[in-house]
Amino acid sequence: MEKKLSPMEYKYMEFIWKFPQGVYSNLIYDEFPQAQGTKGAILFHIKEKGYVSVQQKGKQTLYTPLISKLEYDKMAINMRLKDKFGSSRLENLIATLCGKKSLTKQQVDKLYQLIEELKEEDND
Repeated sequence: MEKKLSPMEYKYMEFIWKFPQGVYSNLIYDEFPQAQGTKGAILFHIKEKGYVSVQQKGKQTLYTPLISKLEYDKMAINMRLKDKFGSSRLENLIATLCGKKSLTKQQVDKLYQLIEELKEEDND
């Protein structure tokens, strides 16, 4: 799943992510204003990129997300970092933002310690 979603595909996925157990095509089609063929093409591309599973249930098609929104957003950020900075490593981004070539080991350790503290605060 290393292929990035287009902005329109992302909008469709935002709707699909609201239904972790899956959503039927009629609800998706009702949600968006594009022509039927366009909607079908967008859903096809999302499936081809590996972000949803597709099951035929009678006349309806069930689209189930294979990756969470959080997982996708993390992956997209890493891809952007790699494109812009040649690496998806957070410390390289921070160093660049601070006008440095790299961070010391001590600075990297402090950075990751801060991240862990922030994660723990979210869990409280």
